[in-house]
Amino acid sequence: MDYLAVKHTHMAIAVLSILLFYVRSFSRIGSGAIAKNKVVFIGSHVTDTFLLISAITLMAIAKINPLEQMWLLEKIILVVAYIAFGIIASKQKALPAKLAFLVVTTAVIALIGKLAVTKTAILL
Repeated sequence: MDYLAVKHTHMAIAVLSILLFYVRSFSRIGSGAIAKNKVVFIGSHVTDTFLLISAITLMAIAKINPLEQMWLLEKIILVVAYIAFGIIASKQKALPAKLAFLVVTTAVIALIGKLAVTKTAILL
């Protein structure tokens, strides 16, 4: 497989995943109707599954070991944090809590993006 093709596919899926996260998050701040929509819900999970598959494929093609590349290990840790904060945010009832977790999750997304671009560890 061509590395650049997989990389660009991964990047496009990442953008779609983030977009769907915000659609669902802002929906929950309002009525929640869009977030409860089966197509949006299942689409988010399918998108995230393809994002994971493309990430693993990129690591395999490039022969990158996250235990040897601190930036990649940090990115994986932050992706787990992104998932955790996203789940916590989706379960909040109070608006201030929803907004707080949305801000935290946005910061994590920004760190993941910075790591993807610079390939330089920030926290580790």
